Amino acid sequence: MEFVIWVETRVAGRTADIKQVASVERPGGIKAPEEIGLSLANGKVVIGDIQRRIVEMQFQVESKLSRLCPNCQSLQRVKDSRPRSFRTVIGVIKVTSNRYLRCGCRGGGGQTVSPLWFLRHRRTTPELEYLLASWGSRMPYRRAAELPGELLPLQDGPVAQSSVRRHTLAVGHLLDERVTVPDEYDFPDVERTPITPRKRITIAIDGTYVRSDRLTGMTQHYVIAGRVEADGQLGGSFAWVAQSADDARRFIRSTLEMHGWTPSSRVVVLADGADGLTSLVQHATENSARAILDWFHISMRLRAIEQMTAKTAAVVEALDPALAGMIREKLPRVRHQMWNGRWANAIHRMRSMFESAGQIVQGLAAAGRERLQRFRNYLLDLRNYLVSNQGGLTNYAHAYRHGLRISSAPAQYAKQLAIKVVTMPEDSKALCY
Repeated sequence: MEFVIWVETRVAGRTADIKQVASVERPGGIKAPEEIGLSLANGKVVIGDIQRRIVEMQFQVESKLSRLCPNCQSLQRVKDSRPRSFRTVIGVIKVTSNRYLRCGCRGGGGQTVSPLWFLRHRRTTPELEYLLASWGSRMPYRRAAELPGELLPLQDGPVAQSSVRRHTLAVGHLLDERVTVPDEYDFPDVERTPITPRKRITIAIDGTYVRSDRLTGMTQHYVIAGRVEADGQLGGSFAWVAQSADDARRFIRSTLEMHGWTPSSRVVVLADGADGLTSLVQHATENSARAILDWFHISMRLRAIEQMTAKTAAVVEALDPALAGMIREKLPRVRHQMWNGRWANAIHRMRSMFESAGQIVQGLAAAGRERLQRFRNYLLDLRNYLVSNQGGLTNYAHAYRHGLRISSAPAQYAKQLAIKVVTMPEDSKALCY
């Protein structure tokens, strides 16, 4: 069976042109699922031909209308004809456009009139820019550049990785401006819906190092990423590299305001104990934010100790049976004490094990001494971590039962996206969505 597709062009209700754009051969008797309808290859050809015909007719009509002088309606002289390429979601369309010499009825020199003046700085449709930026922010640039060719009829080959990167960073720059300078971005008309003030805002924040391309003279960048939760509803993520403390304060303040922060809002910061991250939010909110130590980082340190329990108890069994029994019975209860906010008891129990193990460590063989010393180092590391962040410790069981967030897990996805953040020495680029 042959299917012929025609495109009819109508201008002001009258038929201006009818042209065949595609012809597709498909089997009449269906014997397999792949014979039903258009295949992906056929679909690309049909859609690409239809798109090309529509764009050509649009440009032809615009060229004829532009030749008429808007003042005296006389035909303007043709200066030259130039090829133009226009990038759409359905491939790159190449057209030829005339340029005209402006009619002398209005005086002045012979200026050039082009019907495609709006394509001087932008020859890509917003839909294609959105797709490239969306894919480029969620996957490697190489994969994002290959994806359009698998779905769309691209006649001139795959999209370049540099194009995906350029569009992604351009959208990130616009989002940065939308966050930090909303008044200028919305001028003259504000089209945003009013933001509902929130009573409680939780911001999970974390930092990571991203390798630099060395164009800025730096080997790596420190990227801050996280996610905001407002009144129990998970909000947007953010990731940025700030070049100064003022940039960091301005960006985090704007991010909170986007989620309904007011001076009367209660702000909670979930972080891993890094002083810079917590103080960053506190400085932006004028020291009204409360810091809570992320439970995940506590559990991660404790898990390493719990995995050593059985073998460590076996090592000290001969020299100190009481210590071996304490390690087997008391150590597993430390997690329960921490979870329910009994921090003083948990720290005291770990200190007792640390001191008791130090009294017998020299009486063990080399292998046992090394294992026990490693066990003591882990205990000391966890104890120092809790003491240095004791202001951020809370009753995690109570918070969990009341539906409050206790982990900065939402910030981990933002850290993955933070790899896409690229900064210049004089600017601060951001991805916020």
